[in-house]
Amino acid sequence: MAEWKRKPQENQGNYQFGGRFIVTAEVGKELTKVEIIGIYYDVLKFVEEQGSIDYLQVYTDEKGRKLFFIDQLDKAMIESRDHDAEDNYCTLLFAHEY
Repeated sequence: MAEWKRKPQENQGNYQFGGRFIVTAEVGKELTKVEIIGIYYDVLKFVEEQGSIDYLQVYTDEKGRKLFFIDQLDKAMIESRDHDAEDNYCTLLFAHEY
């Protein structure tokens, strides 16, 4: 099992990562459920600590693999109600899948 570390975010944002959680097929195949849930809870804890964060969170492991965790809608977009509920999701994917 790899140890995934969140990189410092490059920008501030108003994202909550509170929508539906999606994992790409490749991430689901390569990572254990424990790793995936660990990353998900790490982001939620970071949101709780910061209030809101950038839409893009980057994780790396000791093998040099890189994951992107991307949120689709920020807090203002959600509160505007201009988007359908199905538009509120966050995706965990390998950087090369982007």
